[in-house]
Amino acid sequence: MIRELQEETGAQHIRDIRPFGCFEEYRPWYRDGADVMHMFSYCFYCQVDRELGTPTFEHYEIHNGMRAVWVNLSHAIAHNKAVMANSDKAGQSLVRETMLLEMIAQQRENPQQATA
Repeated sequence: MIRELQEETGAQHIRDIRPFGCFEEYRPWYRDGADVMHMFSYCFYCQVDRELGTPTFEHYEIHNGMRAVWVNLSHAIAHNKAVMANSDKAGQSLVRETMLLEMIAQQRENPQQATA
């Protein structure tokens, strides 16, 4: 998780890592002769320094103009929902990530309720 976070965002001084939950999903799959992909996403809370270092993007991420920025949680949820409603680029990853962001927001509002 630490390596992935550093590569994807340039996060520095990753600390206070705590589990949030596990998201299990089945997706249609059209490669390698398979019809379905079964995937587990293990999710964590952590603290990082506010200032991000340099991410190590893949070539397609650079080509797509990806960059790491801090975004308010409610703005991220609203943005993702707008993309899902108005774009054919809204894949299943965006659906999963939006659901996870909503669970995090709900847990912030009601810390006694377990969501994952």
